Amino acid sequence: MMNESAASVPTIDPIASWFTALGSRARRALFAAPRGEVPQKYVDEVLAKGHKLALPWFSDSTNSESVRLPGAVADYVDGVLAALQRWWIGLSNEQRLQWAEVENGPVPNCLHTSYPDSFEFVPGDDVVYADPQVIDFIAVAAA
Repeated sequence: MMNESAASVPTIDPIASWFTALGSRARRALFAAPRGEVPQKYVDEVLAKGHKLALPWFSDSTNSESVRLPGAVADYVDGVLAALQRWWIGLSNEQRLQWAEVENGPVPNCLHTSYPDSFEFVPGDDVVYADPQVIDFIAVAAA
């Protein structure tokens, strides 16, 4: 049985669910500036999904005029970003170009071994796809 104080401490899983549920453009904007103001065109999505999936962190975020991610949420996005940046830096220029060409298509077999360890492939019919977070990071990194 969980004691009362432990029950009130949320886990990081809701933040991960929230970040995964965001649309690609919103996630890319947050990758570009996790501690900056959320661009106005993504505020409604960020707050609505935050209130639905990660309320403990978004309970104070109601002002849609100027929104910044709560500290723990920005820390999570920074952590995802740092993991992907370490992966990206370790790739050869040729691999980076190949990954940039993948976009939302299937991941070619030649790139399977260079996939970031922290993410799982998304299975398809006889092919695999990259996690949307990886694709969105690549779009930001390659821009």
